[in-house]
Amino acid sequence: MNITKTNTEIPFPSLESKVNGWATSLLQITFFGLFLLFFCLFVLGPAYGIYKRGWEAMLSATLVCWTISLLILIPVIRYYIIKRKRLSNKIVVNNMGLLFYNSKNEVTEQILYAELRSSKQNFDIYMVTPIGSSMNPFLEVTLQQEKKDNDIKRIDMNLPLHVVKNKVALYAHFIHGISVFRPDLKIDPMTLRTFSIDPNTWEINRRKGISRGSWLFILAVIVALGIITGLTFLIIEIKN
Repeated sequence: MNITKTNTEIPFPSLESKVNGWATSLLQITFFGLFLLFFCLFVLGPAYGIYKRGWEAMLSATLVCWTISLLILIPVIRYYIIKRKRLSNKIVVNNMGLLFYNSKNEVTEQILYAELRSSKQNFDIYMVTPIGSSMNPFLEVTLQQEKKDNDIKRIDMNLPLHVVKNKVALYAHFIHGISVFRPDLKIDPMTLRTFSIDPNTWEINRRKGISRGSWLFILAVIVALGIITGLTFLIIEIKN
């Protein structure tokens, strides 16, 4: 495999992700609250119906609910509970590139400067916004991986069930690293403007305060908690 050599001896500080504690706790409580509510409605609910009304009356409804439960709960339990120690919980940008670590301090994913390739377009490093997600732009790069052709990689500075509060700073530091270690690659100026990155200092020129995306996240969590509370009281009233 043809790997570009980079001069990693150039002084370049390391930047680590910072997690917003209260927002992460709120996100995890909401997620597992919805998970528990789903379990009660689609697993325990039919079982209770069988207990009260018998198999014949609840057979079709029970089969539908339990089938849906298997399709949804098994992947969730496997990914977020059984394999939770393998999930990334830290992001580091250093003189090697972008590294994701799990709770055992093992690298779960990496994007090295040496693996970056030209996109054969006007710009090699650019920003993309997924359809229906105007609040979360991602960075897109081209990689050459072992025994594979060039692969387009979309970089998301998020962590599973964690809220990263210095996400934009991580983007800025990674782009800065590309400019230092891979000056042959062209960076789209629109990417710098979107993330409010000063190309002279590589600092974020964004006003402090809660962003619009954060307000939407808080609103979504409040709505989800309201739904959980309402359905919980409804279940209690039905049982009584």
